[in-house]
Amino acid sequence: MSNRSPLALAVLLTCAAPAQAQDADELARKLSNPVAAMISVPFQYNYDDAIGPEEGDRHLLNIQPVIPASIS
Repeated sequence: MSNRSPLALAVLLTCAAPAQAQDADELARKLSNPVAAMISVPFQYNYDDAIGPEEGDRHLLNIQPVIPASIS
């Protein structure tokens, strides 16, 4: 490993921090807008026990992708 690697990493992290803060602000703005053009893939996991006369178990995973599409 060269001596410049830690210095290059420090410079890269210093430059990336403001960009991450800006990206976080933009993401928060888009999340607050219900019609923003964002792809989301939410997962919902449900577990039920003692189902039916044999008291079986049920595992249910709902995947509901949302992909925006332009109409015009």
